[in-house]
Amino acid sequence: MSTAGHAADPLDSRGHPASGREPSDGRAARSHRTRRTIIDAMRALHAEGDLRPTAPRIAQRAGVSLRTVWQQFTDMDTLLVEAIRRDNEIRSSLTERVDPDQPLVSRVVLFVGQRSLVLELMTPSWRAARVNEPFSEPLRRSRAVALAVTKAELEAVFALELSQLAEDKRRQLLDSLHAISGWSFWESLRADLGLGPGQATDLVTATFTTLLAEAGFR
Repeated sequence: MSTAGHAADPLDSRGHPASGREPSDGRAARSHRTRRTIIDAMRALHAEGDLRPTAPRIAQRAGVSLRTVWQQFTDMDTLLVEAIRRDNEIRSSLTERVDPDQPLVSRVVLFVGQRSLVLELMTPSWRAARVNEPFSEPLRRSRAVALAVTKAELEAVFALELSQLAEDKRRQLLDSLHAISGWSFWESLRADLGLGPGQATDLVTATFTTLLAEAGFR
């Protein structure tokens, strides 16, 4: 069934829907499914620890020809950015808005719980992105956008507390909360300290609570 919404979807440089939704046109829909299969093949290889899979390995995992991979993606950077975009779609389906009017304790638990789920889920792709970032401007831009989004989420959830602080104290608290709710901190807890997901979540929750208490909020 054709819809106005699908017809109006913005397209990327190769004419694919930037929203990730499957187009209504039959031929375009088949191309979209092939593209998604290739993206998911890269994500699967990342999850197995292959952080820099070659195009032939991705093609083999996806069950398509190497030529098909290059027909769908201009280069490996583009494919990796799309893999991260796919993770973001999944992330959106797993998280809900945290009501800023709830008690502080509830907001901390909900925010950290959802954030931990996202960080654990996206770790394979973010590990791959970190390996490739020094050589890729698109990946660096993608990371900057992700950091801006998570900071805005923090500002929304803890707006009441942040609004009561002087500018320098506000910035310090926001930066501190941002640092401990980011992937780099999560990766250190999981990979360097060897904590399990539940232990890492508990530690982040406790650190959130301590930082907020030190700023005068309980």
